[in-house]
Amino acid sequence: MQKEQNTKKTNKRYGILAMVFLTVVINYLDRSNISVAAFALSEDLDLSSVQMGFIFSAFAWTYAILQIPGGFMADKIKTRVLYSVIMALWSIATLIQGMANSFVSLLGLRATIGVFEAPSYPTNNVIVTRWFPEKERASAIAIYTSGQFLGLAFLTPVLTAIQTYLGWRGLFYVSGAIGLVWAILWYVLYRDPKEHATMNQEEIDYIAEGGGLIDGVSDTDKKEQVEKFSWSDLREVFSYRKLWGLYIGQFCLGTIIIFFLTWFPTYLVKYRGLDFLESGFLASIPFLAAFFGVLLSGFTLDFLIKRGYTV
Repeated sequence: MQKEQNTKKTNKRYGILAMVFLTVVINYLDRSNISVAAFALSEDLDLSSVQMGFIFSAFAWTYAILQIPGGFMADKIKTRVLYSVIMALWSIATLIQGMANSFVSLLGLRATIGVFEAPSYPTNNVIVTRWFPEKERASAIAIYTSGQFLGLAFLTPVLTAIQTYLGWRGLFYVSGAIGLVWAILWYVLYRDPKEHATMNQEEIDYIAEGGGLIDGVSDTDKKEQVEKFSWSDLREVFSYRKLWGLYIGQFCLGTIIIFFLTWFPTYLVKYRGLDFLESGFLASIPFLAAFFGVLLSGFTLDFLIKRGYTV
């Protein structure tokens, strides 16, 4: 009986997935708090709609430009260290937003948050490919991706309440402090699969045999000589129609999400005449719908793949 217990694989990967989920919630908390603070902030600092548009978009400029470098960092730097450092830095920038008194300072701080959040989603992908076999990967990605929408759905009313009682500066202080605490906890708690103290060999074998990149490469790559990356390889990513379909779809999706992450609460307050608390609840509805949609898509994909359908 004792032997059977020892050979039964652990399920530590689900605990790691919960950590990634929570990290995504905090990540989007620090992206979206500006939308909740926007109306009061612009009134207080006498900022025009055009200036607010630049402040909203500053995050996206640096975030987009640094996605590929962020992916290189995620591959080269230990996940435990990288995520702790970038999370601490973007949380500090979030906290300092509460001290901002000008258009220029807010513009710079939002751009800074984009810089330090750029490696976050590539890092999430590294974690999932190391911790999950291929047949569970779509569901795992759906779960942590849904964190951004669940967090926004339930935290948007909370953020509006915080601003109501603590002001827009207090909103940034609270958001930044949450991220700093979690950055410390991440460093303490996270380990890669083979470094995880309570994970047994059976789970490691299960992940590796299912295509999980336990050591950063697949079993097939271990047997073959892996070619080093060359900048000319970037031509490959622009050579396939299917990939262009993904790029265009993601572009359209990102455009819609950015609107809800930035202007939507201001629109509800300024142009629909709602108070802050009412706008917080209404602004959460699109994110709640997206949460269920993302989960449904991920589990449906894994179900179809297990039934033999191609990607």
